[in-house]
Amino acid sequence: MASGSKEIRRHPEPADKLTDDLLIEILSRVPYKSLCRFKCVSRRWRSIISHPDHRKVLAQYHLQALAGFFCRTHDHNFRLVHNFATVSVGGRPIINPSRPFLPNCGMFNIADSCNGLLLCRCFATTDSLAFTYVVCNPATEKWVVLPGWFKKIPTARLGFDPAVSSHFHVFQFVEHGVPNSDGLMDAPDVRGDGHVQGVEIYSSKTGVWSHKDNGLELVPRIVSDSKSVFVNGFLHLLAMEFLVLAVDVEGTTWRVIPLPHDDYEDALFINTNAGFIDLSQGCLYFANSDDYEECKLSIWVLEDYSSEVWVLKHNVRYLNLFGVNVYLGQYYHIVAIHPERSTIFLVYGHGKVLMSYEMDSGKVQFIHDLGHVTDGPYIPYVPLYSESLADGY
Repeated sequence: MASGSKEIRRHPEPADKLTDDLLIEILSRVPYKSLCRFKCVSRRWRSIISHPDHRKVLAQYHLQALAGFFCRTHDHNFRLVHNFATVSVGGRPIINPSRPFLPNCGMFNIADSCNGLLLCRCFATTDSLAFTYVVCNPATEKWVVLPGWFKKIPTARLGFDPAVSSHFHVFQFVEHGVPNSDGLMDAPDVRGDGHVQGVEIYSSKTGVWSHKDNGLELVPRIVSDSKSVFVNGFLHLLAMEFLVLAVDVEGTTWRVIPLPHDDYEDALFINTNAGFIDLSQGCLYFANSDDYEECKLSIWVLEDYSSEVWVLKHNVRYLNLFGVNVYLGQYYHIVAIHPERSTIFLVYGHGKVLMSYEMDSGKVQFIHDLGHVTDGPYIPYVPLYSESLADGY
């Protein structure tokens, strides 16, 4: 070293003393944009933030709480338009339900939501039957158009779990009597009977659709307006045979989960449209009118997913909920079970009142008068503050 020169030594930064676990705990609490910038701090920080094993912890923060519901109403020209109802009393919509950031299209409707992403059908013009699928993130106004144009409107649902992968899957069920996507544009105007013969799955990882036949001995009839639940890599829907139908993202593994009921033969004649499934606190829930008392609501939970054994979690008389005896599916609809709490959200009466019910405390709270909305669907929305639609979504 030259005479008179001084050696420059780098003093360790306080963050260098943090263990990986502590650093992840801190980074999981910063905004998403800051998290992206922090990749530039050092190679160590970039490696920790980008590591697949840390995705679940970071995703749990950036996936926020239930914000509200998309619903449809009529404008002054009697056209269907989208509204957004928050779950907070007096709260204002956090997003514009008209999706102005979507690609130009004549009309669109929301088919499903899953962990912050929306599955939309965008029609070529206002009077066209031809549509394409668009998956978007309203919180970041990012979107991606899926390949293909369709005329038939089958049951379609979205599967996405940011804690597992950045990729999403779209499930389009092929019903008996309806051609698959290769023939949709020129198919005769026939309606399916609900019996699922197979499924077409779009993977954002491969960028293509694939067709898989029903892998079951029976051909279940899905409930077309059933809420979907994506958990454990399977998409779940209610079936008219008083079952939950599940299919994995590859379309190769199918399973059925019997719903709780004392008499299976009688269950075949129950109006399954009245039932409801959702995911809460990591478990699959099922709500329906009680077997013995039609004026009582029963809530079941599948605590052990592999066992297929439902446990009765809660029941409540409709009289305690609404002050009168009503019937599920006629006078009220369950629209969600809170993802993290024992809270049920319902829409009640001809005036369409959004309300909540706390199972633990028995508290009933009226949230909003939704006004002249249609009878559904009511699509729950949980914001996801994740910027990029590259890498699969």
